[in-house]
Amino acid sequence: MVVLALLGIDRWTPHELVRHLTHSMIHHIWPRAESKVYEEPKRLVAAGHAKATIDRNDPRRTRYTISAQGRRVLAQWIAEPGTGVRFESEGALKVLFAENGTQQQLLATIDRMRHEALDDVARVIAALELVMTEGPPYPDRIHQSVLVQDLVLRINTAVIEWADLTEQRVDGWPDLRPDDAMRAAAIDLVHELNQRALDTQRTSSMLTV
Repeated sequence: MVVLALLGIDRWTPHELVRHLTHSMIHHIWPRAESKVYEEPKRLVAAGHAKATIDRNDPRRTRYTISAQGRRVLAQWIAEPGTGVRFESEGALKVLFAENGTQQQLLATIDRMRHEALDDVARVIAALELVMTEGPPYPDRIHQSVLVQDLVLRINTAVIEWADLTEQRVDGWPDLRPDDAMRAAAIDLVHELNQRALDTQRTSSMLTV
């Protein structure tokens, strides 16, 4: 559906699709292997959802665009409400099972999670600055794409804030084996998180009334 939607915006070669997917907001919210992207236009043509034409400037290249049938399929997909954010993190798993390693290894994982989030923030900044200096590549879509940029930035900002706080907590532990003070601090954090969750739930309920 991602590739089909892009074919509805412009005419693309497979190489251009891969480059766009790598550098756009799509990379942040739906990353996929390049090999799969190269294969998808041909599959869409075989299904009748896209059309292939020879590039008028370079007969060696094939360009793909959406078909009328493809637009109907895309519209049906868009009509169904999308799912929410699914959190997936190998780093979080390693934090969860940190007792199988060392305190320094745990701190290294937290640090890497922070730096990867900072890298994503840098990519968002680059995309935003490009829009501010050169204008959006598709001006009629900026009101939608900036909403996703906002979401990506908020998620990565949250990861960075979490990493900073978590690093301080772990760095203050005498060891990975919990003592009474560590257990007490953990229970305090449980109560704090519960209150924050309730506050979030309550605020959201008020906004949707």
